[in-house]
Amino acid sequence: MSTKTKSGKKETLDHIVKARVTELEYYRIMEICRRLKMTPSSLIRFLLRHGEVHATVYENGVNDQTLTLLNQIITELKRIGNNINQIARVANTTGLDDPVLIENLNKALGDLTESKHLLLEKAGDAIGNHKAC
Repeated sequence: MSTKTKSGKKETLDHIVKARVTELEYYRIMEICRRLKMTPSSLIRFLLRHGEVHATVYENGVNDQTLTLLNQIITELKRIGNNINQIARVANTTGLDDPVLIENLNKALGDLTESKHLLLEKAGDAIGNHKAC
């Protein structure tokens, strides 16, 4: 694959870069790309060539502090989910066969998953991305 630079020179794009980001970071990247009409790859190349991008991606009063708080809440929900899974794993491996405990763990995990999806949906609405969940 190749691309042309501003000077018209053709560059070969033969290296692939992958990165892990949080769900909120992903949606912020995609919103920047949408507003600037760029692909994530072209955004990364732009950042490397020009140092930084100035693009306002916040709508409805959402700011960095709000997004950071949402990210912290999602992280905490994931931790709680991990704890529930660890309790269920211990119950399963020790042969503890308490139907009430199993039912309560399944309900708690379901409620947690639903809360996470609702939170992501609200976050997506706040930043103008209706595909957040």
